[in-house]
Amino acid sequence: MSKEYEWDIYEEFKEQLEDKIPQIESAIKNLEDSQNIPYNVNNLFRIFHSFKANSDYLSLIPLKELSHKAETVLGCIREDNEVVSDSIIEWIFEIKDQLERWLEEMNDYKTDLQAIPLHLNKKIKISKSYVSVEDKLKTISLVYIDNNNKRAKKITPFLETLLKSVISFNSEYSKNMIKDCDLIMINLDVDNYKHIKFIQNLYPNIPIIPIFNDVDSNTIEKLLKFNITHSISCKLNKEKLKRELRLIVKTFFNSKNILIDNKKINSFIKTLEPLPNTIFNIIKVCDDDEMSINDLIKVVKLDPIIAANIIKYANSPIYGVIELTTVDKAVTRLGKRTVKALAMNDIHKNLNTINLSSYDIDETVFSKVSMTRLSLILKWYSKVSIGDLSILSSTALLGNIGQLLISKELMDIGKDDEFKKLYNEFNIKFAEESLIQTTTTIISAQILNYWKLPNNIIDVITYSDNPLEAPKEIRKLAIANHIVYKLIDLRGNILDDIPNDILALMKDNDLDSELLYKSLNSVSKYK
Repeated sequence: MSKEYEWDIYEEFKEQLEDKIPQIESAIKNLEDSQNIPYNVNNLFRIFHSFKANSDYLSLIPLKELSHKAETVLGCIREDNEVVSDSIIEWIFEIKDQLERWLEEMNDYKTDLQAIPLHLNKKIKISKSYVSVEDKLKTISLVYIDNNNKRAKKITPFLETLLKSVISFNSEYSKNMIKDCDLIMINLDVDNYKHIKFIQNLYPNIPIIPIFNDVDSNTIEKLLKFNITHSISCKLNKEKLKRELRLIVKTFFNSKNILIDNKKINSFIKTLEPLPNTIFNIIKVCDDDEMSINDLIKVVKLDPIIAANIIKYANSPIYGVIELTTVDKAVTRLGKRTVKALAMNDIHKNLNTINLSSYDIDETVFSKVSMTRLSLILKWYSKVSIGDLSILSSTALLGNIGQLLISKELMDIGKDDEFKKLYNEFNIKFAEESLIQTTTTIISAQILNYWKLPNNIIDVITYSDNPLEAPKEIRKLAIANHIVYKLIDLRGNILDDIPNDILALMKDNDLDSELLYKSLNSVSKYK
């Protein structure tokens, strides 16, 4: 070795290895705790990233190459929230053992380290964390309580085809009969409340889903007193029940079946104001093919704030035409789909005081994210399937309202600074899932469900994090929404290029990337 070799740095790196190898072992063992997987994967990634840089500088080639391989695998796991399989845990343990052998060589001041053993160079298979909703349902055990035996005999066999197990009782059950279940569904009409209270006292951590023929504002208010935000309000048929169960799984269980605490969501929802009738009237007119633009103009004029926002958007630079000053011309220019979406964008004004400091943004940026996403989906999907814009224009606008609750929750529990550190180092979705086990899109969908917005809007937003989980009938819409959300993040950052994973997703689903490139470039000009 030449005299120029930096033995002082070599010595420091030896000390680093001695210090970090026990930390690696501890982090690997802690991967068995599913709650702490993101934290421990992040720790391991940092350690191997540092090893790679230092060994590269010191020309310790085998150590650099193996550290790089470990860093790559851990990077895939943390960025995409992927599953840490037993084989990967075993592989990292073996890397730790190899690091110890190399450390022994370095104690003899060797720089030509032993080559990487062949078994450590094997191809590592990483399993995607998203699982189809149907597969998730197959892990859920349900207790179904119903006094109507005829109805129970009809519903129970269908539930058994969807879930891991179903046990059916009438209201004469005992507390010892309900055990080892993940979900309780109650279909006792007016007696629901009495049984909800009884069951919650016994099993406070098991979600309860009451079923009613109809749910009005008084019912919702009563349910919120029990911290219940999800109820089924329909005369049950198989398709409706299947949809509700899919949403329940997405709402209450994350990818590792960890129960999401909804108490904070409930207390937040209790503070929400009801939506103005104007918004519902605009949705009604826009969804009715027999109602005209003139009918829509009349409704818009009833709400000066919505009317002003529509005029403002109609004059935005992306349209590149002469200025409009009247509601009539603005609504005519934009059309039903865009006006519906813009009306729904006023929803965030019903969310009381906006404090988004956990995300380092303010109300202006929050609104700009919605409007930029709307601009992109309008530019892009008007060339793909203009009929789908009735849904996608709304989902583009409403997918970020869950930020309001998450920001409040992070500040309440004193984790807003930790959250900022995580999203600056990784990404927002990773930070949200690491600290609160849910995401902005899931909570946005819950809020919209509370407001009884159209099911197709709620469903597309619900599946936008992992669109391949979505039912076939909405999967392509969830994919489009996912793409828009990824290209324009929750802090208003617009990607300059389309990532490879998005390009692959588009190719697999027959979406033309060239159209998206043109639309993204057009929107980026006005950021």
